[in-house]
Amino acid sequence: MKSAFNIAFLFFLFSTNAQISETITVKAGEDLSAILSSHGLYKFPSFIYGTVLFKDGTSTKAKMNFNVFLNDMQFIDNKGDTLAIDNASLIDSLKLDSNVFYYQKGYFYIVKDYSDIKLVMQEKINFENVKKGAYGLPSRASSIDTYGGATSGFNSINQYILNEDIIVKKETTYRLAYKKFRSEPATRTGFLNVFHDIKKETSDFIETNNINFKRESDIKKLFDFCTQHL
Repeated sequence: MKSAFNIAFLFFLFSTNAQISETITVKAGEDLSAILSSHGLYKFPSFIYGTVLFKDGTSTKAKMNFNVFLNDMQFIDNKGDTLAIDNASLIDSLKLDSNVFYYQKGYFYIVKDYSDIKLVMQEKINFENVKKGAYGLPSRASSIDTYGGATSGFNSINQYILNEDIIVKKETTYRLAYKKFRSEPATRTGFLNVFHDIKKETSDFIETNNINFKRESDIKKLFDFCTQHL
């Protein structure tokens, strides 16, 4: 499988992003997974067959799911074990049904795809003072930094009941990727730069519809408008 959008994705070099942040306090006795996603610790309701395309052109298939807690893609091997992907830096893209991810020091997900212009996002979950033994949570460091197939206590479960209070910080970053190697943050300025041929129409739409760049539905609405009026 050849990616139609070669992932050198230089948007990772930009520091200005459109971010939606949320801070949640989870009390002892509550299920942590219930606030991470609609499917618990995972993005999708079950592991589904997908294709991993590596930068050297080779590919492999496996049942995969994105672990929201670990910010990591996982797969089920032939033994039935749930593991992280080896050498994730060698990955170009991953396709799970109609869902496409790209890897560059973390996984990015394509939200909207219009020819060579794409709305992409990256989700991150962080916890205050997370360290081994604190707040009833294991350290995530080895799971995040090591892609050698190491497992953790979160690999085979989809819920986790806390024994102490924690503060969960959820961050979602949106960007507009275009012309293969260029990108802009999904902000007013970013949209006007990417869709410069319809700058006035885009600006008018933003004003008329009171587009809030901290709201995902508004960002999608604006993206749909712009791509339909090119």
